[in-house]
Amino acid sequence: MTPDGVYHVPIGLRVRGNLDEQAMVRAIRGIVARHESLRCSLLLADDGELTCVVREPDSFAVERVDLTGTGAAADRLADFAVSFSRRRFDLAEEVLRIALVKLAEQEHVLLVVGHHVVFDDWAVAQFLRELEIGYAAARHGRDPDRLLPPLDFGYADLAAAEQAAADSGHLEKQTAYWADQLAGALPCELPPDRPRPAAPSGSGASLGFSVPDPYAAQLMQIGRAHGATGFMTAVAVFHALLRRRTGRADITVGIPVSGRTSAERERLIINLMNVLAIRSRLPGRPRFADLLGEVRTSVLGAFANQDATLSDALGRLRAQHPQEKPPHIGILFELQNTGSHIGAFLGVTDDGLPAFPGLDTSAYPIPDVTIRYDLELKIAAGEPGRLAGVLVYSPDLFEEATMRAMLDEFQAIIRAVVRDPFVVLDDAHLLSERAHS
Repeated sequence: MTPDGVYHVPIGLRVRGNLDEQAMVRAIRGIVARHESLRCSLLLADDGELTCVVREPDSFAVERVDLTGTGAAADRLADFAVSFSRRRFDLAEEVLRIALVKLAEQEHVLLVVGHHVVFDDWAVAQFLRELEIGYAAARHGRDPDRLLPPLDFGYADLAAAEQAAADSGHLEKQTAYWADQLAGALPCELPPDRPRPAAPSGSGASLGFSVPDPYAAQLMQIGRAHGATGFMTAVAVFHALLRRRTGRADITVGIPVSGRTSAERERLIINLMNVLAIRSRLPGRPRFADLLGEVRTSVLGAFANQDATLSDALGRLRAQHPQEKPPHIGILFELQNTGSHIGAFLGVTDDGLPAFPGLDTSAYPIPDVTIRYDLELKIAAGEPGRLAGVLVYSPDLFEEATMRAMLDEFQAIIRAVVRDPFVVLDDAHLLSERAHS
């Protein structure tokens, strides 16, 4: 059974000031009315057929919790936030739940938990943008739909478009690409500190870090000089790290993509995220510039074939090579720019959080971490020239000290690459360079 909370996407917003609670609730209900995906019921019949039934907007309610006048309000909020985010979804009843918690007359926390079936990072960012517009409109008795672009492409249109892509053979060609790309790949797994449990707990732990200027800015400059984006360059550094940590030359890392390949899809609040595989396999003792070139080619190919799912490709590999164990994605890398709300939740920037009139808004990190992978490295690009992020890992497998050493090594590689883009990645002296930084 999947552990509770693993497929939940929780966010928290702390709001200080004279909040109009009724306007906030109206704004939320307006978003739910606008996006039918947020009020759908997913019904699984006995024969395995899945049916989606869209409920009426009035069926959605915002939970109201009043902690004013209670002792240890911060602790009670933390306990409630964890239980609220972990509460199991019955997808036949709800895919989204929201609570407005009142701590004091001038302080509230808004907790939003969406199931992964409707929430991904892009969907959360879209939700927050519409919440900002909706709250301002509701305070003045205006219709927020007049201030937002019309949704002329909805849930049913998306399903029809995906079916048409499948019928046209478009997805078949991309699935064949991925099966070829992953043929012979082995799972990329770090040496664990503990035996892998038969049933993972789903609990995660996290460590924050930052790469200060000038190293972050210079790393991006090196990438551009070699025809690579900042994303490609950061992925190449991560591949270099994994080569050193695993002792293997064949590395495959998952990267999430938004799936927003058209303007119509960009306005939808629904999970369209796909995970792509970035594989590198340079033999011997390659230079960083060589690894960057291979990663660049892999990323370009991945984005050109981002509509097909890895699960379909892995299914094809199982059918073609039943005697072999197909690769699985156990390590994830994600880079976000400052236009996303994730930067605020990583402590890089306040960009992406809604700006409510007369209120001060900040991220409220829910004190609970879940993980579906062995390890996830999430980085947000801040300004000026700063990278910061969080390493989320499974404590079922890894000790904190191991993960801290891994982050130290990640930064040591960056410093070595900044000094010499043609550095040989496997040289042991990379770690000793920390003493000279």
